[in-house]
Amino acid sequence: MISIRRAVIFVAQILALFFIVFSTMAGALAGQDWLSNALPSLGGAFASLSARTGISIFGAVAGFFVSTILVAIFFLAVEIANNTRNPFNT
Repeated sequence: MISIRRAVIFVAQILALFFIVFSTMAGALAGQDWLSNALPSLGGAFASLSARTGISIFGAVAGFFVSTILVAIFFLAVEIANNTRNPFNT
């Protein structure tokens, strides 16, 4: 039973890493999309910035932080569940 629990936790860790990578890429794409839609309405001086790919870094950072917080909450719950089952295990 312990080996199955360890395998499930290992799979959850791998999926959490994929979630972090996916959220970071989704944040970068959302930041780029927002930038291309918002800046032309602000004026012509900033319209050329929307063509640069480096501008979406803020969306990527935001996606990374949101995903790491969600993954940390998930693993906190897993650790609490483990400590509840084995309160005196060191």
